[in-house]
Amino acid sequence: MHQGGCQCRAVRYQFNGEPLTCYTCHCTDCQTSTGSAFTLSMIVNSSDIEIIKGNCAINTFEHNGTEVQRNHCETCGSALWFMATEMPDYTALKPGTFDDTAWFKPVAHLWLRSAQPWVLLDETTKKYQKQPKMSALMTLWTEKNHA
Repeated sequence: MHQGGCQCRAVRYQFNGEPLTCYTCHCTDCQTSTGSAFTLSMIVNSSDIEIIKGNCAINTFEHNGTEVQRNHCETCGSALWFMATEMPDYTALKPGTFDDTAWFKPVAHLWLRSAQPWVLLDETTKKYQKQPKMSALMTLWTEKNHA
């Protein structure tokens, strides 16, 4: 069990499961949505997230032909997780919102062809120039965390 929440602490959640994978994405869409060089995503079973305080605001938008729901704090705007209609059972949790972030490590860097040239990557993490299959990322997680 891991807890987290938004920056102003109006929304708090509990994650009651095991991650399916965790990665950084360097695509230009993620750079735009975060205002940063990349984003960090942890794919989890949607049913493993429980809001324990407050309410999430939800913005729905279309991205590359898929409807996406962005769940965030309505007060401070912190992004907490995303869900896409093409993967209804899974949620892309933003693991930087956990109270303790020391327990996980991303298994891959995606979309490196769009990465900022000044970002330095460690040599032990798998690298992809574009988007790999989600099953490959899930296999990497299992190999690194359940060996």
